[in-house]
Amino acid sequence: MGDIMILCKKCGNKVPASSLKLDLDEKKMICPDCIKNKGIHKEIEKDVFHKDVMPDKFADEHIHKIAHKCTSCGYKFKIDQETKKPRNCPYCNARVMSF
Repeated sequence: MGDIMILCKKCGNKVPASSLKLDLDEKKMICPDCIKNKGIHKEIEKDVFHKDVMPDKFADEHIHKIAHKCTSCGYKFKIDQETKKPRNCPYCNARVMSF
């Protein structure tokens, strides 16, 4: 007999119950795809925002960055007002239309 199919609490996809994992940050059971995407988000944040670097070193740079939410995928990131970068969403690569 097959495994019971359950909805992932994060994305809503039907997955086998045995494949669900507990996400301690969100305190819910999520599917392997959501776990993989969570790792991708952390890598993007590390590359784009240099989160592993001491924040004091870049304190002046944070003044020139503004929050932005991608209109295509909803990913939140910051754009440098002076350089207008990144010009594309770091997650889905959609073009940023407004600053």
